[in-house]
Amino acid sequence: MNITHVLLHNGELGKITKEQRAGRFAVWQTSLHNPDFSKYAALCGALGIRVTQASELSTALEQALAHKGPALVEVMCDPELI
Repeated sequence: MNITHVLLHNGELGKITKEQRAGRFAVWQTSLHNPDFSKYAALCGALGIRVTQASELSTALEQALAHKGPALVEVMCDPELI
């Protein structure tokens, strides 16, 4: 199936981190140790692309959308911005 998934990877449990910051609490126990999801997607037979710079995003999305089959675009994000 031609499904493209865009994963915003900030390395945190974002919703809980935001709630902690909004309540003016210290951010506690929300960081995650995740795999490289783009490599994992490739191991599963999909197209996996990891984006680390904003300038790479447009090309990565074009590539993923043009791919005949499943694709994952993993966008590495700053947890402070999401």
